[in-house]
Amino acid sequence: MSKNVIVISSSPRAGGNSDTMCDEFVNGALDADNAVVKYFLEDIRFHACKACYKCKTPEKKCFQEDGLAEVLEKMLEADVIVYATPVYYFSMCGTLKRFFDRCYPIFRDLENKDYYIITSAGSTNGNVLQGIRDFISFSKNPTEKAVFSAFGDVKSQPELLKEIYEAGFHC
Repeated sequence: MSKNVIVISSSPRAGGNSDTMCDEFVNGALDADNAVVKYFLEDIRFHACKACYKCKTPEKKCFQEDGLAEVLEKMLEADVIVYATPVYYFSMCGTLKRFFDRCYPIFRDLENKDYYIITSAGSTNGNVLQGIRDFISFSKNPTEKAVFSAFGDVKSQPELLKEIYEAGFHC
């Protein structure tokens, strides 16, 4: 059965470690005939949440007209969601945190999703998994399927890249 897969790459560098890992997941999912969309957040113009609560209406739409409306809609339609981040100061990068804040209109409507987490770091993940898992925990019946972490140059870790490809293929 084909699944709807959405991959959220918050790397600041296209082709950087966490983004390369995303591409491996995408390739595996596509090879298994899943419907896949990858969003590279650096290419999307979006603003920070204003905490105005205007999105807490039946339409669940943010008043800010920027590039996130499509992403949020695809998240609601997805069966599988992948969050990827480089680790900065033992936490997720600011781009992913800002994105999570903008998910406020829909986070409680994310139901029965499978989640994968991808991180890349120079030496340690620090507390990065806690913040991402906290966000995921707001959804209904989430299933964390796998966590993939690269330390150092991921291109020199072919076994890890193969694992990520396989996870995408079998997601």
